[in-house]
Amino acid sequence: MQHSENARTGRAGSRTMTVAGTAGLLAALMTPMTASADPATTGTAPTPAATAGGAGPCGAGGVFTAAPPTCTWSTAGTDTFTVPAGVTAVSVDLFGAEGGGAAGFVAPNPPNTGAPGGLGGETRATLAVGAGQRLQITVGAAGSSGSSRHGEFARPGGTGHGAGGGGAHGGGGSGGGGSDVRAGDFGPGDRVLVAGGGGGAGNGGPLLRGGNGGGPVAEPGGQGGGPEGSGVAGGGGTQSAYGLGSPNSALGGPGVAGGDIDPNTGLANPGSGGPGGNGGRGGNGGGGGGGGWFGGAGGSGGGNPGNLYGAGGGGGSSFAAPAATGVALLPGVNHGDGKAVVSFRHGTSLSLAAGSATPLFGHAVSFTATVGAADPAVGVPGGTVTFSDGATVLASVPLTAGRAVLSTTGLRPGAHAITATYGGEPAFGPSATAEPAPVIVGFSRPCVTSAHLGPLTVAAGESLCIGPGGSQTGPLTVRSGGALAVSGAGITGPVSADGALGVEICAASLTGPVTVRHSSGSVLIGSAQDGAAACGGNTAKGPLTVDGNTGGVQVSANTVTGPVRITGNSGGLLPPFPAEPAFEGNRVTGPVTCEGNEPGLRQSGNTVDGPHSGQCN
Repeated sequence: MQHSENARTGRAGSRTMTVAGTAGLLAALMTPMTASADPATTGTAPTPAATAGGAGPCGAGGVFTAAPPTCTWSTAGTDTFTVPAGVTAVSVDLFGAEGGGAAGFVAPNPPNTGAPGGLGGETRATLAVGAGQRLQITVGAAGSSGSSRHGEFARPGGTGHGAGGGGAHGGGGSGGGGSDVRAGDFGPGDRVLVAGGGGGAGNGGPLLRGGNGGGPVAEPGGQGGGPEGSGVAGGGGTQSAYGLGSPNSALGGPGVAGGDIDPNTGLANPGSGGPGGNGGRGGNGGGGGGGGWFGGAGGSGGGNPGNLYGAGGGGGSSFAAPAATGVALLPGVNHGDGKAVVSFRHGTSLSLAAGSATPLFGHAVSFTATVGAADPAVGVPGGTVTFSDGATVLASVPLTAGRAVLSTTGLRPGAHAITATYGGEPAFGPSATAEPAPVIVGFSRPCVTSAHLGPLTVAAGESLCIGPGGSQTGPLTVRSGGALAVSGAGITGPVSADGALGVEICAASLTGPVTVRHSSGSVLIGSAQDGAAACGGNTAKGPLTVDGNTGGVQVSANTVTGPVRITGNSGGLLPPFPAEPAFEGNRVTGPVTCEGNEPGLRQSGNTVDGPHSGQCN
């Protein structure tokens, strides 16, 4: 930053070195801030977050509000913001001060309508910060308005970084002070954000307003276009130069260009506006320039006799350092003194624990996400946590006392990488798990991968797998509380499950009736999904009945020869499967009955050679 300050002056030597010895004197001259309470929030906001050093973040004069955590300074002066623990970015909304207006005439000349001072600019940006880092906040003061009193002395410009230029003898308004944010050593070369102040109005009529401050290029002051000897407007500051002054005839004083020296104190204060020119022989004075990144010039004064116009001072420009993000430099926004608002969200951390790393298929497994604030003293985060299985979002669960729990019986057999993300809320920032919680869903005993003859029963509490190469000849029964997964196997004989915890049948050859009733967990008999969600369709010869299951049902991509009944089912499987019972992409030779499925039955792409009724119409 020091380097850019030197580059912008266009002069040899280090501008930072020039002002380093006077920085403390300049700070001492700024009006100290005092805390002011907002009546609407007094007594309701929690204690401000402690910073890394144990103090509140808002310094001596900032007002803290809780949601989102915000420090507000609305009184002219200089203070310090200290970054709380766990905070990595702050949003800053900075306003320059308004320039002073003018009465419109100097007695005993005829009354005339006066002009307003220019409005202060607004600078919005986000800054990357670290815990314990300090930012210096300076809020500019509004310029003073001129009066119509004959012989009135010049008025000093508003304090700030830089200061506003003074209003001239003859009723010119003074410039508004710029507001800035400094990092590092708080020197002139450490300015990271600046909001320009408005120029002061020239005296003599309604056209002589001060130029608005702010924006990359601030506005020049107004001028009346009168005869020779009338004031000439001061130019606005830019990103690389001060506003140009306005030499005038001998009838009125010249407007002074902005510069590195505070016109009110004579001390170094880069970005200061230039003073307005005096009115000649008791004539109308010019307005002072606004302070900013580069200050505006003062408008020159008008002469007398002839009651010639003065002219308005130019506004000060705004600035944001290249490292700032989300930058907006807005001109002509703020009335009165400047203001600074620094908002942030408390840092958080998220941990995730699985109830079991090796749950059985069909059995419930819980995942507990715990979100904590980097600084426990600021409270417990609220909001929601989103659980995902790889790239697939499973569910979003509200936090209760900093914990969110997802319990599910719907994970399919195999490996899963469960992650959690916290989306944040106004007072707390987002966070995510550093590593997935690995879970492998398995079975009570090794999968059947060879021929099995005779009855086969899955008892309560058991999870059975029949895998590729396996076959079952004889009745296959799943008792209440059992779970069955079949993949790439052949089954000859009736399959019956009543009250199962979960049933999954994929890419199987089924000969005989298949009946799945009253399952409390997921029922997946073929799927239309690809990739990790794929469950190949089955070939079934015999009746297929899926009735009264409450944990979600998908029956898809199957070829069935025989009657099909999909009745009384409810719920949905975990994503990416549908959130309602589904019957899709099947080819059926025989009658199909679909009824009583809640909240409805998702169906598409079915080919039925036979009568169909109910929800399947």
